[in-house]
Amino acid sequence: MSSAALAIAAIALLLLGAGLLLLAQAGTRAQREAARAFVQAQTEQVRSRYASAAELPPVTGPRDFKRRWADLLRRADLEPTRRTYLLWGGPPLLLCAAALIGGGLVAAAAMAVVCLAICACLLWRRTIRFHQRLCEQLPGFLDGVVRLMTIGSAVPAAFQHAIGNTELPLRQCLVQAVHLQRAGKELDQAVMQVARSYRFDELILLASVLRLATRYGGRADIVMERTAAYMRDREQAQRELSALSAETRMSAWILGLLPVVVAGLMFVFNAGYLLMMWNDPSGRLMLMAAFGLEIVGALLLYRLARSV
Repeated sequence: MSSAALAIAAIALLLLGAGLLLLAQAGTRAQREAARAFVQAQTEQVRSRYASAAELPPVTGPRDFKRRWADLLRRADLEPTRRTYLLWGGPPLLLCAAALIGGGLVAAAAMAVVCLAICACLLWRRTIRFHQRLCEQLPGFLDGVVRLMTIGSAVPAAFQHAIGNTELPLRQCLVQAVHLQRAGKELDQAVMQVARSYRFDELILLASVLRLATRYGGRADIVMERTAAYMRDREQAQRELSALSAETRMSAWILGLLPVVVAGLMFVFNAGYLLMMWNDPSGRLMLMAAFGLEIVGALLLYRLARSV
């Protein structure tokens, strides 16, 4: 056989090997794409199953703002009623009116800013206390569910019967989950939706346990008992940490709010003095420097309080 035929045969074998290699790679890539598509489809199915109103595409408009405002008040254990608006909006309006009469428009604007800051702080504190009360009551509720399950009750029945022995405000949250269940949702989905509405992570953990119990079976009572013990241990650790860092956090709050309060009172009682400083170039520079230092100090104090 001539050398040309051997060269052609070698090139043909190389091309055949390259073709087989490309074919194998194409098959592997197709299997990989099929597996990725299957995993993505399952993920989207689970995500849509537990989708809440917060995960839906954002809807702009008055209705969306009203829903977000209602959720914010609910997390602070408040109801969007006239009485709530009167109690929370009446005193700031009176203070702003008094500042407007006594110091003019600038004083009224400063008083409005101070009142908004105070109301936001109070609302934030109510939200934290409401969440703490929920965390304190949830382990006891889980103990009641475990006791009912040990005597033979099913998970949904034990969940519903244990609500009757639960105090407010946790009972209010769990009753909403029961109403969603009666409307057609699964128990774990109803608990998950309520937990995301209240931003209650511990209730999300309970929803995961309920999902495992209702869909896959197993010793759900043991899992709930250990979950309750874990919640109690974490709550005790948080209380110890809060007690140890109370002095540092209080100092951070006082040092951070003191310049803001003093500046607000100066605007209310003697706004002309600050306006005179603002009209002067050196005074304006001093005010801007003070404002910048206040922001830097607040950030440093926040990091200090978060680190302990």
